[in-house]
Amino acid sequence: MNPLIQGLFKKFREEEEILDIRDSDAFELFAASLILPDDILTQVQMSELLLDEGTIGIDIATLDVNGQIAWDADDVREICENAGKIEVNLHFIQAKQSASVSSTEVLNFGDIVRKFLQGEDFTLYPKLDALAKALASVFDNYASRLKGPPSVSMHFTTTAPKPSVAAETVKERVSTASGHIDNLGFLGKVLLVVLGADDIHDAWVRKNHANEVEFQFEKQVNLPKMPGVDQAILGVISVAELLKLIETGEDRHLDERVFYDNVRGFKGEDNAVNRQIMDTLDSTERSLLPVLNNGVTVVAASYSPKPGDAVAVSGYQIVNGCQTSHCLYLSKESLGESIADVFVPIRLVVTEDEEVATQIIRATNSQTAVQENDLIALTKFQKKLEDFYKLDASDVKLTYERRSGQFYNKEVTKTRIVTISDQMRAVSAMFLDSPHAAARYAGRLYDEVGTAIFREDHKLLPYMASAFAAYRLENAFRSGALESIYKPARYHILMAFKYHTLAGKSASLEKSKVEEQSLRIIEALKKTDLIPTFRELTQSVIAAGGGQLPSSDRLKRQQFTQELVTELMRS
Repeated sequence: MNPLIQGLFKKFREEEEILDIRDSDAFELFAASLILPDDILTQVQMSELLLDEGTIGIDIATLDVNGQIAWDADDVREICENAGKIEVNLHFIQAKQSASVSSTEVLNFGDIVRKFLQGEDFTLYPKLDALAKALASVFDNYASRLKGPPSVSMHFTTTAPKPSVAAETVKERVSTASGHIDNLGFLGKVLLVVLGADDIHDAWVRKNHANEVEFQFEKQVNLPKMPGVDQAILGVISVAELLKLIETGEDRHLDERVFYDNVRGFKGEDNAVNRQIMDTLDSTERSLLPVLNNGVTVVAASYSPKPGDAVAVSGYQIVNGCQTSHCLYLSKESLGESIADVFVPIRLVVTEDEEVATQIIRATNSQTAVQENDLIALTKFQKKLEDFYKLDASDVKLTYERRSGQFYNKEVTKTRIVTISDQMRAVSAMFLDSPHAAARYAGRLYDEVGTAIFREDHKLLPYMASAFAAYRLENAFRSGALESIYKPARYHILMAFKYHTLAGKSASLEKSKVEEQSLRIIEALKKTDLIPTFRELTQSVIAAGGGQLPSSDRLKRQQFTQELVTELMRS
């Protein structure tokens, strides 16, 4: 299984305390936890969602009537008896841990769902049979009250990579299966999707980073309709209302999740710009904030107006204005009663289009000194990599800093933080055989290897393995166990360590084999005394240099890297 998904799955089992149930059952519940709406999940214990053992073609099935789960005809009667209008939604999930997609199983999934919807007999599977009879009772007794035909959502879930999910044969089977169901003629929206590893991670991110809030938006101007944008509003809101967007919990602490898509984390109170913001808030000029500050930009997945001037947004992120938001949070006590009278400019953009959202983030950050390699933080791969480090299935105890400064005032060991720049250097040196490029400054490094790293099809383990190697080597230098004279060659030593451990080259970063090689490297790095190995590898660098440590200029040249590879293959 994809190691990132395996890690998320493991975490799910621990959190739900389902370590003792079968792996296949646990994975079905894992899929359900990511796919089913939250208002459905809150009504049940996870184990209740499992169908009878041996049920074919469907792993999870729910009938949602007016937002309530109905397990049988009695439930339907209780929900519908006094309801003026009835809305029905059905959810079906087939969950496979397989790293491939069986188009035959997709067709079978669709066929079983079709039979269910047609009311065929499932007496061998009592839970599924009861659900089928519950749906039949809706049609038999309450058809005249239906707001519309029932909607049907089907998710065939796997851990397959994107190319398998996007294969033409899979698309054809999905079209065929959903067409057969749509042609039944008594249903509303019919959705059949095949999910792979990337989709599971996306769903996990949405579940763990989504949020919703209602706030007063008194002074606002709606912008004209734009492609890919559902709603765009400019205006100002009070500091008191902005705090509703950035605080969470009963103690109203700062919710760092809302800055997940922000390019940079908080730069601290001593930062010159932030100090100026906080000084303004602490002065009689605080009322000038709307003309002195660029404010915040909020991108939300959904929006709805409320009575008065209130609005509700969900799935939102503050993509620009992280510094301002933190300063306002830190200044809320000093503002006192003025918290409702000091205003902040705000731009609210409602869109579910990820490309549009990314364009907004890039554009709103272009007014500040943001480098192109800072914007790498916005990519889906970077977010997956950050989550992979958090899971730490390999127990390397490193923390990935996707956004500069995101661990300000956090209890994180600084020496164990891996920045994007650190990651670029480590993976370039170790797995791309480019220690000469890693030795250059970050901007030049990105120009040289930017298209060869952080690709969507890359495995995650080599990134962690290379960062762990860089950490262990840096520790050796920091402790003095390895002479600092060799530090200019540290990236070449990283590459040499790979050749030493694997007895040769590594596979490409998108190949499955590189994961096994990465695990070997990580295990080798966990040995208690690596100093003799590191020292031996420095001798290989010296040997390739003709008996002396090469100059910094020579270390930055590809020719020397090739000479070192020749030396390593010979030894």
